Amino acid sequence: MLVMEALQWANDALKRHIDKTDDGGRLDSPMLDAEVLLAAVLNANKPWLFTHLDHRLTAEQEERFHEHVKRRTTHEPVAYIIGYREFFKRRFQVNRFVLIPRPATEVLVERALAAADGPERDHTVFADVGTGSGAIAVTLAAESQLPVFATDTSKQALAVAKANAEEHHVEELVDLKHGDLIEPIVRIFKSVAATHPQTFRHLVLCANLPYLTDFQVDTGQRDVRDFEPREALVAGRDGLDAYWNLFRQLKRHRGVLPKRLTALIEIDPSQRQSIVDLIRHDFPAAKPHIENDLEGFARVVLTAL
Repeated sequence: MLVMEALQWANDALKRHIDKTDDGGRLDSPMLDAEVLLAAVLNANKPWLFTHLDHRLTAEQEERFHEHVKRRTTHEPVAYIIGYREFFKRRFQVNRFVLIPRPATEVLVERALAAADGPERDHTVFADVGTGSGAIAVTLAAESQLPVFATDTSKQALAVAKANAEEHHVEELVDLKHGDLIEPIVRIFKSVAATHPQTFRHLVLCANLPYLTDFQVDTGQRDVRDFEPREALVAGRDGLDAYWNLFRQLKRHRGVLPKRLTALIEIDPSQRQSIVDLIRHDFPAAKPHIENDLEGFARVVLTAL
């Protein structure tokens, strides 16, 4: 089978696929999926495919490609099939223990980097709460060369984040901690305050916590519903339980954290008003600012606490 033939076969196979379920869902981008899957099998990039359309696959490559396409017909995300996803121009390992990084989250990273760039930059530290694959933490460290504390309740997710930090050569900057939300970070700041109280003057805290409802996930894309970790997606009836707990912890431990604290969180567009109310419940003087994602939807909330 030639590259050209492989792409056409996969495109046809994915295009005509209709789920045998009551939602009758189709796969949205069959040719793009075929290109990414074949490029991964051949350890190449997409431009290479189109300049080598007459390249012949080996029997082993053809078998792997057929298996990849078969898995995609079940709606398994392409990122899980090939084992990685691009984020902020870097490749991150992913598996079913972590969410797949989304382009919308790049806005959060950009705003966090901007927030850290100021007169106190040399005394600034990042935190990534609920780090998952480590995409946010690793990107912040690689782009800024500043330290990052990253937490997660999942040891499997932390193993993925560790691998990504090592792959991008920032393992010395990213301190991965197992624990609930900011509790591991609070312990670090208590220790630092006792010995080096002026080490950190500004904390830029990022959090892409679960923010969907059961209904949103259950009626959403099968790629997400059937494959991505539900505990990293759903947070109560209004989707805000995780953020409620985060801001309660921040209020409880505010005196331990640096004097200047900038928080950036990712939300569902429908939560733009409710998240403001939630933040002001614990921080009445806060002035949350809503940023849109690349598609123009309210996605990132930035606030000084």
